[in-house]
Amino acid sequence: MSDGEYSEEDATNTIEAVIELKKRELEDLAKKKDKARKAEKAEEIEGLMAYINADLASYKALLSDMKDDESLLDGIDLTDFDTVDRPECYEDYMKSQGEEDAELDAKASRLRADYCDDVMETISQEIGEEALRSKKMVKAMLEDPYILSVIGETIFYDDKLYEQFSDLLDEDVDSKKGKKKSKKKSKKKGKD
Repeated sequence: MSDGEYSEEDATNTIEAVIELKKRELEDLAKKKDKARKAEKAEEIEGLMAYINADLASYKALLSDMKDDESLLDGIDLTDFDTVDRPECYEDYMKSQGEEDAELDAKASRLRADYCDDVMETISQEIGEEALRSKKMVKAMLEDPYILSVIGETIFYDDKLYEQFSDLLDEDVDSKKGKKKSKKKSKKKGKD
């Protein structure tokens, strides 16, 4: 991952383990829901199951991407994802599952976040590179004050880029001075 905290094998093993954990949790919760006597308790369990089901789908999608194996997505409808809020009872539920499961859940969650950040960074870099290679996109970006400020800020806060930018400005100033001197010389020769 981006910070070198996980090896590829460790990441894959963690995600596979949390997928199995989520499956077991869903089975256990389904049994508890069937035994629930109060409607409120059954609703709470249902909300927890919806969240864990969404969590399970996201971990399967992550593992599929990590392994480049779309067969792991069988049975998951990736076009119809509803946002499922984390139920208030989730923390208490995870504590009740034991320290080992809670740690696995937390580690997998961090790993998923890191992986998604890495994917978004890669996609953003690819889009940026393609945009800078397109004359039409460069023209459009030059007309957008927000993009110009983001680029300017990026250059300003990156020491290496700022140094290159400063050198480029110095070269431009020097080349303009050279052109002015040569114009003056040619005008003087014309008067002689």
